[in-house]
Amino acid sequence: MSLRMEAGFEHLREALAETLREEVDFPRGMLVTVLGAKMTQNTAHARIVLSVVPNTAQETVLETLREFQHEVKDGLAKRLRLRRIPNLHYVFDETEADAAVIEEHLKNLRASGEITPPDAE
Repeated sequence: MSLRMEAGFEHLREALAETLREEVDFPRGMLVTVLGAKMTQNTAHARIVLSVVPNTAQETVLETLREFQHEVKDGLAKRLRLRRIPNLHYVFDETEADAAVIEEHLKNLRASGEITPPDAE
């Protein structure tokens, strides 16, 4: 992938993060972070990777984004120099949840004595 395309993706990510911060009213107690954005060559579609804390609020975030869809597109139109604003498709990053599950398994294995802590060696 070219550096120019990567820069465009980063610009989209930054513009979307700023737009969400200023235009969308997420319910209290939620933290939504834009981790990445990729756009098709014809700018018709964009895949947006979000991180949501708490993890159980993903459906609420999607509902809120649908509710504020018009404001998000208007905010992007102000910040981006594109002929058309892409249709946004949101996906969630599960890295934190996966890491928590792995940590829990490691904790159980250490407690049962099946593995030793790394600092005990």
